[in-house]
Amino acid sequence: MEHKTYLLKNPLFLVSPNSGKLTKKEKLSHVESCFSKLNSKIVIPKSPNETERISREAFQKNRLVVACGGDGFVNLVANQAIKEKGTMSVLPLGRGNDFAKSIGILRTDDLKKAFENPRFIYSGYLELSFKDKKRVCLTSAGIGLLSEAAFRASKMPFLQGSLLYALSALACFVNLKTHMYDIDFGNKIGIKERLVILVAACRPYAGGGMHIAPEAGKYKNKMNLLYASKVSRLEAIGLLEKVLGGRHLNHPKVKNSHYSNCKISTTDKNFWAPLVYGDGEHLGNLPVKISVGKSDLTLLIPNLP
Repeated sequence: MEHKTYLLKNPLFLVSPNSGKLTKKEKLSHVESCFSKLNSKIVIPKSPNETERISREAFQKNRLVVACGGDGFVNLVANQAIKEKGTMSVLPLGRGNDFAKSIGILRTDDLKKAFENPRFIYSGYLELSFKDKKRVCLTSAGIGLLSEAAFRASKMPFLQGSLLYALSALACFVNLKTHMYDIDFGNKIGIKERLVILVAACRPYAGGGMHIAPEAGKYKNKMNLLYASKVSRLEAIGLLEKVLGGRHLNHPKVKNSHYSNCKISTTDKNFWAPLVYGDGEHLGNLPVKISVGKSDLTLLIPNLP
């Protein structure tokens, strides 16, 4: 208990200079409203490497780190929290904020409540092993349509939330693609099929609040794997409308399952097929092994009734 009390009184607020649409002054105003009675510090890192270094050093000193930014920025801090067994929280200042939404922190007041009435939890995440690197993913790793939509969303600086990703998905429907994917679950179990979308999820939301994986977290130590086979443009529009409300699992072209790990590859040579996006960022290219994270990610969230 003494350690947790120290964490709450001595937080480090790391503020992303690039996340979201707010100005630097507006971001700092949100942050400062959270800690009027705290012995806190605000740092604005200049690069992803600096974000990781400052996070790592803070966790090594047993400081609580609050990642103030979008999902990609939160991912950088979380990676260090996992490695150093640190504790973190989130102030959502990005354009998607899917991870923050999934843990009940939607706005500045929710973070204030976390400090006033704290609860510490262990959060699940995904580990992705590419040929040349390893990454973590806090929400969902998307391939196919989801990765193309995330790529297009990154080129639309004036929108945010589910509207941003819905419009990005609609742009993809103009030339709707399927790609050949090989999914290996081990023990000679797998599929090889042309798919329009493939998602491995540990949290229900992606794409700025789309309820893409309603059953994520249903089974301990298993990720939610969803994929859809070829659909027409008209079917795709109807499916997108269902995804927004999490009502797509009964669609005849959608398959929904749960696994502890899988390996995904593609033989298609086009630009889009191998892209893997997660937490709003390009995580890497296929092939990839995806598994449920084994170490703890400790989070501070509001203890709501």
